[in-house]
Amino acid sequence: MREFYYKYLKWIGEGNLHKDIILSTRIRLARNVREFPFPNQASEPQRKRFINKVEWVFKNDTKFNKDYDFLRLEKLPKLVSEVLIEKHLISEDQFNNLSGTGLIVRKDGKLSIRLNEEDHFRIQVLSGGLEINESWKMLQSLENHISEYFDFAFDNSMGYLTSCITNLGCGLRISLLVHLPGLTFTGKIKTLFRRLRSSKVLIRGFYGENTKAIAGFYQIASKSSLGCSEEELIKKMEEIALKIVNEEIKARELLFEERRRWVEDIFGRAWGIINYAKYLESLEAISLLSNIRFGIFYKIINLPIKLLDLLLILTLPAHLQVKLGREMDSEERDRVRADLLHDVFKNYKID
Repeated sequence: MREFYYKYLKWIGEGNLHKDIILSTRIRLARNVREFPFPNQASEPQRKRFINKVEWVFKNDTKFNKDYDFLRLEKLPKLVSEVLIEKHLISEDQFNNLSGTGLIVRKDGKLSIRLNEEDHFRIQVLSGGLEINESWKMLQSLENHISEYFDFAFDNSMGYLTSCITNLGCGLRISLLVHLPGLTFTGKIKTLFRRLRSSKVLIRGFYGENTKAIAGFYQIASKSSLGCSEEELIKKMEEIALKIVNEEIKARELLFEERRRWVEDIFGRAWGIINYAKYLESLEAISLLSNIRFGIFYKIINLPIKLLDLLLILTLPAHLQVKLGREMDSEERDRVRADLLHDVFKNYKID
């Protein structure tokens, strides 16, 4: 179980484009197979028959069984499934209905396929920074490989058929995990979000759908794929991403120019708490890491952003428990989290 602590996180920090503002790009395709009922309409034997066929393909295809892992979620320890949720590799829906569900994931975690979630296949690419075009090419390649074995459900007027109407058409969804402390601290975030909503994108919290924003972290996601091509959606989301980056940079520069001491205080308080706190709750740790990340932009400290982005995941509740190989109550997790962050940051000094 402990091996899942660092597993599937090698993709973090790989991208270089705007990674100080865009933590990650996630794009995915929803696909269903003609010969099987959609997962939410299928009986348990039908769901298991589908995943058995996928497993047979996996075991007999050298591309998959060499570079990927095949996981049947119902056979995994509960903590491991929770870790996979924290890594954004499976969803709460899969976790709440494990029967006949699975995950195919490349060993670096960058490419993955959710099986029998809302759709038969949710093919996903995770990338660091802004990497929509590069991710799309990888997604296409993986989809084409799967289509050699499965006939996807398609209608000439509606496109690819999916369980949710918003995924009809090309079935593509693009989301960006962004860090916007500058816009948040200056109060300009509401103006930006009004403009984004008029562009028909979804604004979500740190953990995605139905969650609130934490410490300036937001998910910006495309709303619907019906009526537009993959190329149109990619172009639209790239334009939106660059607008967000430009607005955030302006806000950060304005803050440093007009309130430099306040900015340094935000960082200094976070640095002090992380280095001396004996207990840290999960949400508090995210907020502190956000402020440290903010300080890196201003070169207050020379610290790899990749390290901060890894810690945002490695300090989450399930990860801490997997690290120690056992369940812990919240108080013990808070202690372990504080010790972990202290051990990491004691090796760095403020410039």
